[in-house]
Amino acid sequence: MLVRRNDKEHGVFDNRPARTPGHRSPRDEPSGRRRAWRSLLALGLPAFAAALGGTALTAQAAIAGQDAPEVTCRVIVPADPLSAKGLATPYRLEAPCHEADAGSAAFVQATIVDPATGAVSVYDPLVVDDGTRAAVAPTVPELPAGGVVGLWFGFNGDNLRLAGDGGSLADGHCVNGAQQSIFGQFAYCNAPAVFAAADAAIAAGRLTVPALDTAADGRPCPTTRDFGLVDMDQSDNVTTTYLVLADGRTAQNTAANRAALAGRQARIEVNGSDNGLLDAHVFPALGCTPFRAPDLADAGAPATALALNELQAAAHQQAPVALVPTSDPMTKVGDRPSVAKTNLYRAGVGQPPIDQAAETPAAYCASLLRVGADRIQLDRSLTVRAASPDPQAANSLFTFLAQRFSGAYDALGCPALLRIGNPVKVTTDANGVVTGARFAAPPTSSPSAGGRPPASASPSVTRSASASPSVTRSASASPAGSASSKSPAVAQPVRTTTQPPRPVNTTTQPPRPVNTTTQPPQPVRATTQPARPVNTTTQSSHPLQTGYAAPPMQPSGPAAAAGAAGVSPPSAADLRGLAVDAMRLKAPTAPGSPGGRSLTTTMGAVLLGGGGVGTVVAIVRAARRNRWRYAPEI
Repeated sequence: MLVRRNDKEHGVFDNRPARTPGHRSPRDEPSGRRRAWRSLLALGLPAFAAALGGTALTAQAAIAGQDAPEVTCRVIVPADPLSAKGLATPYRLEAPCHEADAGSAAFVQATIVDPATGAVSVYDPLVVDDGTRAAVAPTVPELPAGGVVGLWFGFNGDNLRLAGDGGSLADGHCVNGAQQSIFGQFAYCNAPAVFAAADAAIAAGRLTVPALDTAADGRPCPTTRDFGLVDMDQSDNVTTTYLVLADGRTAQNTAANRAALAGRQARIEVNGSDNGLLDAHVFPALGCTPFRAPDLADAGAPATALALNELQAAAHQQAPVALVPTSDPMTKVGDRPSVAKTNLYRAGVGQPPIDQAAETPAAYCASLLRVGADRIQLDRSLTVRAASPDPQAANSLFTFLAQRFSGAYDALGCPALLRIGNPVKVTTDANGVVTGARFAAPPTSSPSAGGRPPASASPSVTRSASASPSVTRSASASPAGSASSKSPAVAQPVRTTTQPPRPVNTTTQPPRPVNTTTQPPQPVRATTQPARPVNTTTQSSHPLQTGYAAPPMQPSGPAAAAGAAGVSPPSAADLRGLAVDAMRLKAPTAPGSPGGRSLTTTMGAVLLGGGGVGTVVAIVRAARRNRWRYAPEI
């Protein structure tokens, strides 16, 4: 019989049967038992080791699969932020963030409207690390008398919180979000008043917003409210750039500062921005010119700004107009849509309150699918030759826009809302860089052979009341101001280039379904794709499946000015995340990517399961061979 005895000497429980006459001792057990235990050792232990290895791999995958912690920091808004003195006082970025760190840098941009003359100007206040001083003292701007000043913030991390210096947040009418739910990378101060002043100047004929050029694809140039450009969080961040020294100190990116710091290893730091993507990358590729105004920090040199982009979009973007939706992650409270927070965000970029009946997340997705995918494909021959805004994400402007669209389509929940799968398939290299993209449906048209159509065939576009929704603001939002004795230069005049009318897509038009069975994408010719060269800011655009080697891109904008002055342009590290806006959602199957983690986790699970099965089999075999030991005594 089975006896459970307590071996006090060894302190263990022994389940072996008690010795009785006629039974052999354990030393006399037949060789079959020894073979059984050898089977257990031969099968069970390696299997158990494999199980442990699988567990270790699974744990390793779990560690690798953890999301990186969010970067949340505070920036201190100086006293009297809307005054000339306040604009010239550096903003202080608190630790653990550092302005020299491309992944945690903050940016500030101001736009000024003179109500008396309608003149518009810009100014980029400086941000420094808290406890440090600027490399060069910021220029004190000369503001017009009665000028209306607004501020916009951008952030290369995840969440930027505004902190006040005394009552600076209240004095600046600053908005960081709704109650305890901040927007994230975006914030503003006194922005609605600036848009109200601009609207009043436009209505009075004192401010003329430049018309959109005709792009090289024959269509009007895009705006920040064009579904061909937007992503999951449109109209965010700014076009501000700073000079950064090797010791981490910063300075305004002006011609004078570039010359003064040329021998001190200064580099240019940029803000990952929808506005920067449009002005510095998409516009040059399509042959368009951004709306600029005099920079009060840079001796009146023309400069771009978030507010200028939104003014031009409000004046000239034809339907369908992309306005910030309630599905935008920056407008949600937690994981839930918020109309109130969406309207606060819209007020900061000059957009009207949401029409909940017509402006639904599904309607936004439908226009994104119909217009966005079509425009990206249409411009492929133009954007494939342009350098990527982020060489670590994609190897050309085309692949960058394609992967950005793909991530936005999923992040906004469009597959579920439209019951249409993601129309983009991207291919990547061994480093996870997107090198090709295919769409499920071809574009509706293609660029003309000569680029731009003849001017005579393109009637000029005039702004109608229905082309852009009106912005309704309270009367108190429009400040009164007297004429300035010295007004800055008027914003860029209206261009006379004519352009063809753009077909209007009404909101009642159903989304065009993507037929993936009758219109299969063209296969990717991997044999013609060259190896990805080293990521540098001077690299030429990369050929994509076509065998066409594009000529090197000529530097323009801040990079060109920096090169001429001996200042280093943005490096690959500085460009990391440029215009991505947390769009690394369609990560490729590569080491450290979700796909790679999934593969590692699967291998671990297989080994763990196999080890367990092997252990059970070995134990059963040993038990059967030694069942005499466990039989009840007769």
